[in-house]
Amino acid sequence: MAKEDDRQNSTRAAESPQSGQQSFHSIEVAARLAQVPRRLIILYYKHGLVAPIGDPTRSDWYFDDEAIRIVRRIEYLRSTCRLNLAGIKLVMALTTEVERLRTELRFHRQT
Repeated sequence: MAKEDDRQNSTRAAESPQSGQQSFHSIEVAARLAQVPRRLIILYYKHGLVAPIGDPTRSDWYFDDEAIRIVRRIEYLRSTCRLNLAGIKLVMALTTEVERLRTELRFHRQT
């Protein structure tokens, strides 16, 4: 019975004004959802590729849905594209920059 309560408490929901319902998952649940071992999420955190909600040194590790999508993207780049962590970090930074530039371009086209 205690394990069932732990599982129910391992995913928390909070209201977010922009996206409606936002879920926060324990590292164990995040690892299961992303289909990776827990240790890989910790490794990706140490390399600055993914960040938990809050400070992991002060509380449990919780991840939102976006962090789980990031872990899945990292795994795709690592396993399918055969990139190392430095290459993954570069690809993700460039992808973020392209998205920012696209947003800026859309804004300028509307004005």
